[in-house]
Amino acid sequence: KLPGGSPVLGYLTAGILIGPYGLSIIRNVHATKAIAEFGVVFLLFNIGLELSVERLSSMKKYVFGLGSAQVLVTAAVVGLVAHIVCGQPGPAAIVIGNGLALSSTAVVLQVLQERGESTSRHGRATFSVLLFQDLAVVVLLILIPLISPNSSKGGIGFYAIAEALGLAAVKALVAISAIIAGGRLLLRPIYKQIAEMQNAEIFSANTLLVILGTSLLTARAGLSMALGAFLAGLLLAETEFSLQVESDIAPYRGLLLGLFFMTVGMSIDPKLLVSNFPIVMGSLGLLIAGKTVLVAVVGRLFGVSLISAIRVGLLLAPGGEFAFVAFGEAVNQGIMTPQLSSLLFLVVGISMALTPWLAAGGQLIASRFELQDVRSLLPDESETDDLQGHIIICGFGRVGQIIAQLLSERLIPFVALDVRSDRVSIGRALDLPVYFGDAGSREYFPNVKTFVRAHDVDHGLNLEKAGATAVVPETLEPSLQLASAVLAQAKLPMSEIAAAINEFRSRHLSELTELSEISGSSLGYGFSRIMSKPKSSSDSLSDDNQISEGTLAI
Repeated sequence: KLPGGSPVLGYLTAGILIGPYGLSIIRNVHATKAIAEFGVVFLLFNIGLELSVERLSSMKKYVFGLGSAQVLVTAAVVGLVAHIVCGQPGPAAIVIGNGLALSSTAVVLQVLQERGESTSRHGRATFSVLLFQDLAVVVLLILIPLISPNSSKGGIGFYAIAEALGLAAVKALVAISAIIAGGRLLLRPIYKQIAEMQNAEIFSANTLLVILGTSLLTARAGLSMALGAFLAGLLLAETEFSLQVESDIAPYRGLLLGLFFMTVGMSIDPKLLVSNFPIVMGSLGLLIAGKTVLVAVVGRLFGVSLISAIRVGLLLAPGGEFAFVAFGEAVNQGIMTPQLSSLLFLVVGISMALTPWLAAGGQLIASRFELQDVRSLLPDESETDDLQGHIIICGFGRVGQIIAQLLSERLIPFVALDVRSDRVSIGRALDLPVYFGDAGSREYFPNVKTFVRAHDVDHGLNLEKAGATAVVPETLEPSLQLASAVLAQAKLPMSEIAAAINEFRSRHLSELTELSEISGSSLGYGFSRIMSKPKSSSDSLSDDNQISEGTLAI
């Protein structure tokens, strides 16, 4: 209910209350974290389900370019500040720099999803950087034992580091290759076999096995469990079972992710905050301001617009959950004192809690400072050069906005064009790829498939003759929905309403099909003839629960 707030804040607060620094209902935070980590695993699996290999490949410039630059630049600057200004030894400065360069995959992605910004320009760039950070944390965890004063390999030797990183790269490559090859060969036939059993429990159990199995495989290879789950989701996204799988894991993801946020809250010590308030607040301010500036500068170098780069910076500015792992391991290796790690835990935990407000602040900046003249509404090449296989929405009115929302929810890339600057401004304020332009221009690419709506039958036939791939009547479905509401108010049974609506639709489409055949049109007003072809006698009434293709279940 808080302005700019998020349910994440509620989980964090609950964690503070029930944790060892609050009411001490839960004292063993380490054991709780072992379970809670699966919340991030399920979240990344779900993200993978909403993507595809093709869409991911279109983001490679941001993943490996922007992602690697952000981690390296931020780690170097923060590490130098820790070493020169704060007087930390070299190994501790390296761990602090790399640990604070990472951001919270769980919190940031959850906030982006809640705000509907996952497919926006800054949302795609943010996700790409977080994906690279999941890979970078592996390097950090390998480095920590090697730079420890207790290291048996003689400290920070170049040969020791190169040997360890080379071995880790080989293991990671083998694990990722095994998951991709095995997934493409086995997932579809296994799920098809299970689906034929029509047993929901076995289907759900198989999904859990896939998630936990791939997570375990990448964990054994030295990678994060979340990366394995992401790859599994990515592979399942290519199958026809992805929607059911997504529905099955939703309860697990929600519960475990909530538990994860609560364990972050359990790491925040309010007493330590009070006793070290100036130091904590100063460090927090430097972390957020410094990372925002660094990420924004790096983003501009990779073609992200200034406002979007600032929004990416604000989202990535807080620390992340991997900092807890890295700093804890540094204490175990004698690199860092427990007192310093406790202060850093506090700074990272509070910064994660600020993420929803930082996201809201980014939107406020965009609405206040982005220019509203027509030139600012034209696309920059750098803003769209990562798009592949995307949809072009011609017109961003009421219908175009609904289509854009549906595409955004499935993370399908799109670009919208409109000649009205007020509509373009609305889209740009939401950081959607909406630009000023005339899609009816003769310079428009002529061979692209087009899906259009028609005012009436004559208009629809003319559009099909002009080469439209599919034509949809703009009055048919609204009229049928309005009629069904009226019939429901007249107390007709829902089964009778559905039958009447479907009968009218079928009759109307059959008439349109005849008209299109007479006129030489090929698609029958946008609907394939398979929708109106008669059933064979062997098919009729074979299953009372089946709905014939082309009908609407109300």
